[in-house]
Amino acid sequence: MPPETSLAIDSGLKMLDYAVIVLYMVSTFGIAVWFGRKQETTEDFFVGSRRMPWFAVGLSILATLFSTLTYLGMPGYTIKNGIALLLGFMAVPFSMTVVFFLWIPFFMRLRVTSAYEYLERRFNYGVRLIGATLFILLRLGWMSMVVYAASMALDRIKGGDFVFLPGHDIFWWIGAVGVAAAIYTSVGGIQAMIWTDVLQCVLLLAGVLMVIFYVMIVDQTGPLDWLSIAANHSKDHIAIPLFSQDITVEITIAWVVINNFFWTICTHGSDQVVLQRYFSTSSQKAARSSYIINEIVNFSMAMLLGLAGLALLAFYLKHGQLLPAGWTIAHDADKLFPHFLGTQLPVGCAGLIIAAFLCDAMQTLESGVNSITAVATNDIVPRLRQGRPRIVSELTFARLTTILITALVTANAFFVAHLVVVHKLTLVAMMPKFFNLFVGPLASLFVIGMFFPRCTARSAIVAVLLSLCVSVNWSWYKEIYGTKVGPTFFLSIAVPWITSVTTAFLLSFVIEKGGDHPGRKLTWFAIVKGQPLEAEDPA
Repeated sequence: MPPETSLAIDSGLKMLDYAVIVLYMVSTFGIAVWFGRKQETTEDFFVGSRRMPWFAVGLSILATLFSTLTYLGMPGYTIKNGIALLLGFMAVPFSMTVVFFLWIPFFMRLRVTSAYEYLERRFNYGVRLIGATLFILLRLGWMSMVVYAASMALDRIKGGDFVFLPGHDIFWWIGAVGVAAAIYTSVGGIQAMIWTDVLQCVLLLAGVLMVIFYVMIVDQTGPLDWLSIAANHSKDHIAIPLFSQDITVEITIAWVVINNFFWTICTHGSDQVVLQRYFSTSSQKAARSSYIINEIVNFSMAMLLGLAGLALLAFYLKHGQLLPAGWTIAHDADKLFPHFLGTQLPVGCAGLIIAAFLCDAMQTLESGVNSITAVATNDIVPRLRQGRPRIVSELTFARLTTILITALVTANAFFVAHLVVVHKLTLVAMMPKFFNLFVGPLASLFVIGMFFPRCTARSAIVAVLLSLCVSVNWSWYKEIYGTKVGPTFFLSIAVPWITSVTTAFLLSFVIEKGGDHPGRKLTWFAIVKGQPLEAEDPA
């Protein structure tokens, strides 16, 4: 094994790194232009004319949900807290059953561009507007956080300061990512996004494998050694309790499994970003195949990221002199992965990984903005414009809306960066506070519509508003009540979802008359066993 003193920090990008970044940017913009020139309608722009290959869609779903937050957050969380997140994948057989046999058959028969069209037909426009608003708030917070996380990572990798504003480079990165994504998204549409997602999966996979093999070769250690080192570092890294009656205990195996299950069924059962990709496939069989690909690669990537976290923990426990001054493993866990990428890998590799982070941040903006635009142009704008003449074509309007939303997200990312600096929040702590608090209430609307035929808009609205109140209090408990201890964030999706579904079920027998109403014809059984729902004309 090489002596410990042979390892040194080599920060800063070299010419080869910049060449890799430029090559990537040119390639991805070429993809956008290539697909953008073929677009003629909003259906081309939003769902790729429903003819995208299933394998590409599967990788795209993974790349969309496996954003920079997960890519940086999972190794960071493993470094700080151990292997708990990996145990959540015990929920996969259960969540996969729900998505495979309930969600995909239902949504593929809807034949819609925006999933929230269903909520109006099942309930009324008010419920559709609530669903669309919850989705927009969810994805605005998500995109802003991802742009911040990617910019933080890029700032750690590149080394040195820009001459424009020394010490504040992250704000320049946020602006650069926002401008690039606005141009790219408005030109390419979902076809360009999906194919770029495939490229992103390859780059992100390469990055995590580089970390694992580097530590294996340099320290001549392996996964079993890293597990032993983690256990010696802290018994909580490996010895995770199965269950606790105290909901303020942050980590138990039960909490992590529940979180993984509800996050999967909620995102795949209500999130336009995910559903829009299923809508872009040609059939239910293709959608199911894309989901299987997504799950296989998702599991593989998660295991590798967890393994990378253990490798980094072992590496920096042994080579503490390679940490920047003032850093500790526990306090700066989220930053260790990008710091390692920028300071230990050979020349050219840092440029490759920066390209991957740029790809991820841009793809996140592209996916979220494209889906928000689809929701806005299908769920909100047609009602506001009703009876008024069109000024521009639907496709031009979609592209202009895309640029506007990207600018809004970029501005909000500056605000997120400010909050992080002021309040010193971690990535994991930020997620339930800034966007996951909307996931449970949004998903519950679809479950109520699918499986509670007695429910009408009045019981659904009461249930989801109560759920939202529970969600806000759960996620912001310590800040609202001024306490140092709050409920575990691993239940921040499940508890609001259960609250909403239970409330709607009870209200359906208390305030609903139980008589026949149009919504009864739009439950899960009616849609899956009957005729597919025809897409409405947003005009």
